Amino acid sequence: MTEHETTTPTPDEARTLLARSAAAAGTLRASGQNRHALWLTGHAASTFMFFVALSTVPEDTGALTLAGAYGLTLLVLSLAWLRGAPVTKQGMGRRWVAAVTTWGVVYAIALVVGLTWLRESVLWWFAAAVVATFPLARGAWREAQA
Repeated sequence: MTEHETTTPTPDEARTLLARSAAAAGTLRASGQNRHALWLTGHAASTFMFFVALSTVPEDTGALTLAGAYGLTLLVLSLAWLRGAPVTKQGMGRRWVAAVTTWGVVYAIALVVGLTWLRESVLWWFAAAVVATFPLARGAWREAQA
């Protein structure tokens, strides 16, 4: 047989090859580990700390400094966990979009309401921290379970 000739596998050989292919795909997916779940967890922790810290900062300069630190934290998380992720788990896109979109809506509402009307309310910022963190934490849990 020359190197350009191919043979058709028997049904048993085909089943074996398919099983090996599925095992290899599972191994490759496992090598990606839970990078997206780790990113969502880090983002949730950063969001929580950002909102709690806003309760302690009375002036805009401090709030802007916190926002910069928060953005830098998300950049570092993204570079560490998302850049170069080899593969994703099946359904990750759906889980990711749900978590990040819900977080974005809650985050924006909490920030606008807090900065506009409830700047001095420590209770508001603590409640906002919990509510804004929840979609990310839930998304991380769902991704880790997938």
